[in-house]
Amino acid sequence: MITQQHTRFLKRASHLAFATCAAVFAGHAFAEDPWVGTYGGVTTLASKSAISGTTLKADGTVGANASDEAAQNLRDETSGLGLFVGVRKRLNSGLIVGLEAEGARLAYEARTRDDISSGTYVGQPAATLHYQAPWLATARVLAGWSFGDVLVFGSGGAAFLTEKETRTQYQAVTATTVTAAQFSETDRVNRFGHALGAGLEWRWGKPWALRAEYLHARFPAETFRFPDARGGAQSAYTTVQGRVASNGMHLNTVRVGVTYTFGAGR
Repeated sequence: MITQQHTRFLKRASHLAFATCAAVFAGHAFAEDPWVGTYGGVTTLASKSAISGTTLKADGTVGANASDEAAQNLRDETSGLGLFVGVRKRLNSGLIVGLEAEGARLAYEARTRDDISSGTYVGQPAATLHYQAPWLATARVLAGWSFGDVLVFGSGGAAFLTEKETRTQYQAVTATTVTAAQFSETDRVNRFGHALGAGLEWRWGKPWALRAEYLHARFPAETFRFPDARGGAQSAYTTVQGRVASNGMHLNTVRVGVTYTFGAGR
């Protein structure tokens, strides 16, 4: 039987073990060079995004209203918050190289709307698409050069983005001039692409530095499927055609953050 006394003992033992490992790691794994070693930080970001692609019927052909649902040159702005960790090493030439991984929570949302172009219900929606991209991650190789308290660097590597698209189907309401939402379908994909960036860090204290960075991430086209999409919002509503949306995406992001290099404050 585990008592409260045992629980307290286990907690203290785990804390002591963690502290011991951290002390050993800090004492042996870090160099005195403030730009070298293991580091981590937090960043805020502002991003401009663009989505472009086509939407077709499920059989691959263009039908009435189907092409109007395409995400052509859809642009939006978003913000977010990210965490990153990495390790850097200085070569004999003075070049600083490293690896860095980052995860960012995005507040990205965008919408498109396919409106009826003529007749009694002109201007009313036949369908809408809601885009959401909540998570962005990168794994990059870094290379840079230090000038005293300033580090200038470039980076490149893989990028990962989760995206969700929701299509809402509308139907004309009899004896009115409006349409009403009937049902929604959602599809999700994980996008894989590449990221290229450049930035600088300014050290204001031995372990601390301010970071400013630009990052471009590009993702090839992915397919989203909505099998229950109808032929239209009026008489064609009874015809199930389905829709297949294929689009690519890219992000241009400016980041500002704080970096802490472990062991650099000795």
